[in-house]
Amino acid sequence: MALGGHLFYATMDFLRLRRTLEKQEDMKTDASREQTDVLILSVEAGTGHGRAAQAVAKALACRGMTARIEDAFAFGPHWVFASVIGTYLRVLQLAPSLYRFLYYSAARPKAGFLGQQLMTAYLEAFIGEGMADLIRRSQPKAILCTHPFPMGVLCRFQEKGWLKQPLAGVVTDFCIHPFWAFPGVHRYYVAGEALLDELASYGLDRERGQVTGIPIDQSFQQAARLSRSEAEAQLGLSPSRRRLLVMGGGLGLGPVEDWVRGLLKASLADMQIVVIAGRNEDLERRLRTIIAPPERLVVLGFTDRVPALMACSDLFITKPGGLSSSEALAMGLPQILFPPLPGHEEVNQRFLIRHHSAWEVKEEELIAQVEAILADERELEKRREAARRLGNVFAADAVAADVAKLIG
Repeated sequence: MALGGHLFYATMDFLRLRRTLEKQEDMKTDASREQTDVLILSVEAGTGHGRAAQAVAKALACRGMTARIEDAFAFGPHWVFASVIGTYLRVLQLAPSLYRFLYYSAARPKAGFLGQQLMTAYLEAFIGEGMADLIRRSQPKAILCTHPFPMGVLCRFQEKGWLKQPLAGVVTDFCIHPFWAFPGVHRYYVAGEALLDELASYGLDRERGQVTGIPIDQSFQQAARLSRSEAEAQLGLSPSRRRLLVMGGGLGLGPVEDWVRGLLKASLADMQIVVIAGRNEDLERRLRTIIAPPERLVVLGFTDRVPALMACSDLFITKPGGLSSSEALAMGLPQILFPPLPGHEEVNQRFLIRHHSAWEVKEEELIAQVEAILADERELEKRREAARRLGNVFAADAVAADVAKLIG
């Protein structure tokens, strides 16, 4: 992982702890919160869980339903977040091999069930009271989770007999970890048919799963209708026969700078590279020191123009995060994947490659592989079709429609 990513994570830890304290103060002074139709619980670990929550909330609003998004860790002491998510990030950064071992050990059903129960007990002890108070005040008709940790606490409330609302989970990766598997969950919204088999392997009925795709923002629906030239005009980009979109997720992780410098050496003279640094300001500064004409290289920081950029790109070079990969699938955009983070991103990568929507590449082979891919239009079109079969630009709408049915 790039040093900039490490520094960003440290900054995120600090800001996250401060926001938790501020939110707890807000809760003390705002005892009467308005009721909501659907309570959506997420966790700030990366950006994908929150983006999926926002996409579903917008889709519910289009159906005339109210939705409220909350970070589950905001309802306990700040050190609970640091002890769980902070520890996860530090182990991932300092000892990735150890994290890989722990992830795959916990992915085995027996070990996973034990870990799930221990984590649930820990979280119930320290965030359970705040979550219960939130539910009683907001009186939701259904509760949706985009992360497994709050789901365990909710199922404990079910077991105690007072929580009656239907529970649903939005799985934001291309696999189901045992930490997601609870008998009290009424519905799982998943990315593909294979994940229904994973549910069954944990003793849950396949019928609890709905293959909706991973929810993405409504802006992709509009972008999917754009022609290449229309998207270029919206973005103010000069027309290019071939365009690469490069991004290391919302946090700008991975060897983005090295890959861009390498790609500029490719022999394809008519190829433009658009690189998005996301919230990684250090990466953006370094990228802007690269000397190249705008018809060859465009550098962006954090942007909301990703849908239009995907609509006029030929390849997406990225890390295998659940949300960014789902956005590319929905737009029919084949992917070349950075070396993944240990654990869920490795599983995501295998899923995407197995379904022929992506390629794995080593850094030293990047230029040759990009040149070969862009020279083979027939293969590129096959990959586009494979991506479209997996993706669903209306995934959030599908989730919202089924949640409405659960409520009745």
